[in-house]
Amino acid sequence: MKNAVKFIGDFEEKAIEIAIENHYDYVICGHIHQPADRKVTQENGSVHYLNSGDWIENLSYLEYNNGEWKLLFFDENKFEKPEIEDNDISVNVEELVHPNVFAAFVGNKF
Repeated sequence: MKNAVKFIGDFEEKAIEIAIENHYDYVICGHIHQPADRKVTQENGSVHYLNSGDWIENLSYLEYNNGEWKLLFFDENKFEKPEIEDNDISVNVEELVHPNVFAAFVGNKF
């Protein structure tokens, strides 16, 4: 775990360094499962570092709205949960296993 944390820190610092050297305004990353939103200022410039994190552990995501980037986290309390009754969902098994439907999924023609 210690090596992973060091790798992530090194990655972020290198990305920030390259962005500042090239006069970029933002570094936007994902995949490393570490949500981040920080503005970094160094002698030779500044950059806004953003990492979307992940949807599995942190439920985090980036949003661009009105010219501004934000790191947000899903909050289930802000959403209404639909009420679904058992009889609301019906599946016609015959249609699901029909050869032409199957062909559409796998890309073959019968």
